[in-house]
Amino acid sequence: MRNKRAVLFLLLLVSFTNWSQQTVLRPEAFMLQVLEGHPLAKQAKLIPEFAETYVLKARGGFDPKLNYDLSQKYYGNKMYYSLSDAQLKVPTWYGLSLQTGLEQNRGTYLDPQGLTPQNGLWYGGLSANLGNGLLIDERRAELQKANVYLKSSQLEQRLALNELVMEAGYAYWDWYLQFYAGQILKEALEVGAVRLSAMQRMAELGDRPYIDTVEAAIQYQTRAAAFADQEAKYTAASALLNRYLWKADGTPLELALETQPLQADTLSEQQPKLVFAGPVDTLVQQHPYLGILSYKLDVLAIEKRYNQEQLKPQIELKYNFLNEPIQYNPLAQFSINDYKWGVSAQMPLFLRKERAAVQQTKLKIEQTNFERQDRSAELTAKLLSTRAEYLNARKQLSIFTENAASTKKLLAAELSMFETGESSLFMVNMRESAAFQAALKVVEYQAKCEQLWLKWEFLQANLVR
Repeated sequence: MRNKRAVLFLLLLVSFTNWSQQTVLRPEAFMLQVLEGHPLAKQAKLIPEFAETYVLKARGGFDPKLNYDLSQKYYGNKMYYSLSDAQLKVPTWYGLSLQTGLEQNRGTYLDPQGLTPQNGLWYGGLSANLGNGLLIDERRAELQKANVYLKSSQLEQRLALNELVMEAGYAYWDWYLQFYAGQILKEALEVGAVRLSAMQRMAELGDRPYIDTVEAAIQYQTRAAAFADQEAKYTAASALLNRYLWKADGTPLELALETQPLQADTLSEQQPKLVFAGPVDTLVQQHPYLGILSYKLDVLAIEKRYNQEQLKPQIELKYNFLNEPIQYNPLAQFSINDYKWGVSAQMPLFLRKERAAVQQTKLKIEQTNFERQDRSAELTAKLLSTRAEYLNARKQLSIFTENAASTKKLLAAELSMFETGESSLFMVNMRESAAFQAALKVVEYQAKCEQLWLKWEFLQANLVR
């Protein structure tokens, strides 16, 4: 009897022990590491910078331009002509271009209309589009679209970072699940090994029939196979988690062998995360993806205005004051009666190209509106589904937590009955397997709740704002 009690004491000592404290990788620290070091996080941070280059490029369409044109002809030891024109042209926002310059033309066979005074001929004036290009032109359209793209890029960056955090978070909680499932199965295996050894010893002493050693051996072998399978799952989960661990300098990291996830007890003590209980329409309308589609509609509206502008005739008016600079003063002896001006006009007869461009833009706007409606309905359905799944998972977790506590009590009672000879090894094994399965369910639903919460926040793009 003394040997029997000693064996039972060992079983109770091994069963449901606490694991030693090790290095803990908390989810908050892990996510921070992902955002600081992961290549995709760094790539996402480049999206607004890339958009800024589009704005800079579009602004280049309004850069002043300095031109110099020189044309000369020499033949038979004679200079037929020398034509020189130095010009500064400044585009402005409202379809106007300001220009000033100095012409110096000379030569034996120069066309009389090209003659200039000895000091050259200074001119200054403007050119204006009175039809096509008055309200909007290509330069203004490109700059407006670039500014819209810059706003849209902020939302694109947010979506990219949210997707990365969600994927990394899923990997973390899967690692959490596989780690603690492994710990539970390891504990079950250790209990099975002790029980097998105890049954063998007790059979030798005549306290138990030898058939109990067979049952204990089968139980041990079953748990050994389950633990080996779980070790493979944990290795795969750790490898996936390592994918998201990088130093800030771009060096990949690996989990240390002694690293473990957040303590299960700590997670159990945390207050359940709440979800928005009202209609999700407001959440959907605030989603960055719909914002991006709205910006896309803004860009298409600009394109539509520009294409409609092409239906107008092209009318360009040019006007320049003329004066001979005296002692480098272009305004000396200035007279409003000295000027040159001109007007040019053209227009395609059928406007097929222009009308097709307008129609294509209208169709693109319709397509984008349909896409926005579909995306809105999809997000609504996903939010409602995820909220229901999360709330159900919280209920299931509560049920399995109570179930785990009850199965532990039943196991303790069964062990007590086994000690007094009122129970069998078969019943002990059944109670013990139920207790371990209940513990596995608790860990499984802990991870599932956290993953569903990540999905809920991801669907709102709230993981990174």
